[in-house]
Amino acid sequence: MAEFKLGYKHYPKDLAKFKPVDKDDDLTNLRFGNNTLIEIGRTDDQFGRTLEMIAKLSGCGVFILALYVGIQLFLDINPYYIYSDGAFSLGLIIVSLLALFLCLMQLAKVIIWPADYPVRFNRKTGKVYVYEPMLSKRLYYFPLREIRKLYKPVIKVYDWQSIDGMVSRHGFFQQEIFAAVIDRQTDTLIDYFSLWFNANYVHKSEWRWLLCYMNGMEGMNYKGKIRGRFWLGRLFNCFAPEFNWPEGIDKASRAESLEELAKIEQEYDLVGKSFPYEQP
Repeated sequence: MAEFKLGYKHYPKDLAKFKPVDKDDDLTNLRFGNNTLIEIGRTDDQFGRTLEMIAKLSGCGVFILALYVGIQLFLDINPYYIYSDGAFSLGLIIVSLLALFLCLMQLAKVIIWPADYPVRFNRKTGKVYVYEPMLSKRLYYFPLREIRKLYKPVIKVYDWQSIDGMVSRHGFFQQEIFAAVIDRQTDTLIDYFSLWFNANYVHKSEWRWLLCYMNGMEGMNYKGKIRGRFWLGRLFNCFAPEFNWPEGIDKASRAESLEELAKIEQEYDLVGKSFPYEQP
């Protein structure tokens, strides 16, 4: 078997080892579904995002206050201590401006991070479509070129038969359910993407639901269960850009058969561009 360094437990795609879910069971963050495909949303951790927004807003307030104090000190410099007081006030102003700039950039990044970046599973064609925003989470500043990446996503397309489930820990309580993409010939890990961030919240039955669906179970519950959001997270998500699947990928992901999929990929020049496909 492949070695999964990111997770601590492997979930093989063998339905015989699982009790099938009931037809009335729902799926967390299911956006829509039918007998051809389902789409699940991957919203960011709302509690963590809300705390980060509060922290960044508080930081901006602190640095604005420090800037105000620095300006007042500069205006009230004692002529007898002009060098020492001037150096201190100017230093405080410069440091406050730099810190405020970085804090504002971080706040902007938190606010306009995509509200959702979904995954589609088509059981008629056996394809999985992953919508990935290109905005970097690691930058401490937020240049304008990063904003443009939000509107130029990468779409990764995989075969369902190459995907296994896995779980990764985040601290003592939280877990995350991943989809691991495996090269079956060499039995190595090619790629992975997150499905549900907090597995303690959504339970591991989510993976069983997905297994049953992709293996042809009929009459499943497509109403879904949307994870709740904190009010501040909902407020700031108003600034988040809307996601839109590229037209060709949208049609391909809805194909009812492999023959229809081949025609769509030929029409939109998607052949050989499935991993990854970058929207022009």
